[in-house]
Amino acid sequence: MLRGLFLAAMCLFWPCAAMADETVDRLAHALRLEEVVEILREEGLRYGQDLDQQLLENSGGVLFEDRVRQIYSPAFMSESLRTALRDGLTKSQREQASLFFESELGQTIIALENSARRAISDPEVLEMAKARYEESDRSSSFYLLVDEYVRVNDLVQQNFEGGLVADFLFFQGMVEGRGALGDEGAMISSMLANEDARRKETEDWLFSFLMMAYRPLSDADMRESIAFSRTDAGRSLNEALFDGFDKMYVRMHYELGHAVGSAMAASDL
Repeated sequence: MLRGLFLAAMCLFWPCAAMADETVDRLAHALRLEEVVEILREEGLRYGQDLDQQLLENSGGVLFEDRVRQIYSPAFMSESLRTALRDGLTKSQREQASLFFESELGQTIIALENSARRAISDPEVLEMAKARYEESDRSSSFYLLVDEYVRVNDLVQQNFEGGLVADFLFFQGMVEGRGALGDEGAMISSMLANEDARRKETEDWLFSFLMMAYRPLSDADMRESIAFSRTDAGRSLNEALFDGFDKMYVRMHYELGHAVGSAMAASDL
């Protein structure tokens, strides 16, 4: 009898799980998550090179390079984001989000964001984007729509908080990797002392990036994107993606800091 109930439960469960995975696959495909992961991994590998130069004086070698590659694992990054889509949205919300991002406008937005993200990783392009943002007309409809998009999705605060946590965990990992004692209180105080400057830096980067990415969109396109962001599906997707990125970067930054600290300890021997 119990075996019969178990089999019946399995028959009820697995179709639901399969459908859930199908809607996750569909939304992940619409969002081009594999391309996003590829872009973020390229950024991470470059960041690892910068850390080797700036903190290790190019002494990290092959071991540090390999560790950075392991940390920025495409499989881990992809699964982190897919888990967020599965856990953070209902099946109906995933379907609604898929419909929007499968549309011509949705695909255009994703393509523009990914293209801009690749381009802005070049320091010279970033400086040009920042200069264009600083010179932009704050009363123009384009600027006001980008500003509304940022506010509706709470992008400044979410990115600011995520950056603080990631930086703190990098410091924590570096201290532990080196086998030293760190003053966490002093680190937190230092980070909070620069809160206004960090928030301004976050805001400047966001607006520079978004104004570069969304420049080809019409006002009507922007309004349609903002309208989707205000829906239950749009809000849940935004929250789920931030949750996925935060969990992903928390782990990666801690491990990256630990790798730097371990390399420092090895060079001290």
